[in-house]
Amino acid sequence: MQSNQVFEKLWTAVQSDVSRRSEITKQITHKQEVKESLERRLDGASKARTVIQVVAELTQSNLEIHIASLVTTALKAVSPDFPEFALEFTTRRNQPECDLYFVEKGEKYHPLNGSGGGPKDIASFALKIGYWSLKKNSPTFVLDEPFHFVSPDLQEKVSEMIEMLSKELGVQIIMVSHADSINVAANKTFLTEKKNGISQVKEVN
Repeated sequence: MQSNQVFEKLWTAVQSDVSRRSEITKQITHKQEVKESLERRLDGASKARTVIQVVAELTQSNLEIHIASLVTTALKAVSPDFPEFALEFTTRRNQPECDLYFVEKGEKYHPLNGSGGGPKDIASFALKIGYWSLKKNSPTFVLDEPFHFVSPDLQEKVSEMIEMLSKELGVQIIMVSHADSINVAANKTFLTEKKNGISQVKEVN
């Protein structure tokens, strides 16, 4: 009788140990499956990040080419002596940033460091037009004296450049200016005069 009790206790202990081992094995298997699943997800996330990074770099490269070409075309349309335009995307403090340059004879310099405000006015105008043309369909721009620093002898060239960009990008430009010759390529020109304290507007072409 005593021998049977000892045997039963041993058998119960063995069964309990087997049960614990089985549970531990299940836990290990489950954790291994979770680990493998996480590794697959991490690998997928890593690949996704790589794809996103490549797409972002291609997009930035295309933007660099598109905007730089557009602004340079605008500058050269006004004067062949104006510098070319370039932009470069870079990362600072883990954030993408864009540096703008003028380029002359292969040398880059910041637009604010250049002499004369004419090229800056042209570049600023072309950047605005180029940027918004990417975001909207047929946008309309209302600009007040955007070419204040462009010399009078280049105003007609500016007018032709505006017409060129307007047609190429499909945008409408409404501009206020005191320059007499900047409207040579305009579709419509209105003259505003003040008489006896009252503003009068009339179409002149």
